[in-house]
Amino acid sequence: MAYAVSFSGPGFSADLAGLFTHQLRASALKPGETCLCITDTAWDPAYGAACMAAARGLGAEAFLTTFPWNEEASPKALSALCGVADLIVYMTSQRLHYRQEIAEALDRGARVLCCMEEPHVLHRMRADPEVRRRALAGAKLLDSARQIRITSAAGTDLVMDKSGRGALANYGVADTPGHLDFWGLGAVQSAQREDSTNGRLVLDVGDACFHIGRFIEHPVVMDFEDGRMVSIEGGLDARLIQAELEAAGDDRAMVAGHMAWGVDRRARWTQMITQTPNTGGGGADSESTYGTIQIEIGSNDDVGFKGSNRSRAHLGLCLRNANLALDGVPIIQGGAFIPTELI
Repeated sequence: MAYAVSFSGPGFSADLAGLFTHQLRASALKPGETCLCITDTAWDPAYGAACMAAARGLGAEAFLTTFPWNEEASPKALSALCGVADLIVYMTSQRLHYRQEIAEALDRGARVLCCMEEPHVLHRMRADPEVRRRALAGAKLLDSARQIRITSAAGTDLVMDKSGRGALANYGVADTPGHLDFWGLGAVQSAQREDSTNGRLVLDVGDACFHIGRFIEHPVVMDFEDGRMVSIEGGLDARLIQAELEAAGDDRAMVAGHMAWGVDRRARWTQMITQTPNTGGGGADSESTYGTIQIEIGSNDDVGFKGSNRSRAHLGLCLRNANLALDGVPIIQGGAFIPTELI
């Protein structure tokens, strides 16, 4: 997710508050509810102020807390704060969607919205009913499927099993009890079983490794056996991917963690933007681009995926013009959706 650079214009906070009002209203924030706004010291303070102003404008009680960007929020403090909120909006460098305190808040019915994108992304990819419709329809298909197969003209032929794993619909708002989402994200996702990814993944020219902020310049060939990447070949891109995974320093870094496809026509593939101070490039545009397919290598143990692969690695590889089938039924062909409900 993107690091929000500072804006000093006097009207910026007011403009941003308007965007937050749209998104919080779409997240079903009602008068009398409690909205907790969380930010950190590395983030533009206008985000937290705009969130609080928007929540109050909608009649909710709103509170703002700021954590140090380079220290984990203490479990005691985070638990106490999240324990009373109906809607939690966090704008931080920290990945709070991996925290047990957030999981507990979701379990009791709180809604959680992550806001970590640049203002132009927040504006262009604000809540939209068509994105919500496609995400929910896609998640329904994925949820009932067992086998996922991804192929491409470039040579990808990858099979994975998601038996017992649910599907996630991400459409940028937290509008139902227990739902966590990311402002700007339009995607259908699932964590396949960690030992089930087998076959070959080929990143073609123009595909993306969004975590390290690169579009692929020369094909990269990756082979998977029983969930783990066992070989990688190619030029500079392959070397950078391998180096990034090895830098995690743990034996689970090479395991395929989850998959996804994008559903937002407004997402711009060319927007490889800077992320938070702790990581690389990418953001909602890369993950949400309509008809793209993502394979992520590394962690999938956050509160949404509920997988079992715990790793410091989290590397998203996005394919354009690829194909995806669920239990043998074509869903995406050459980057285009087949079922009418997903178009």
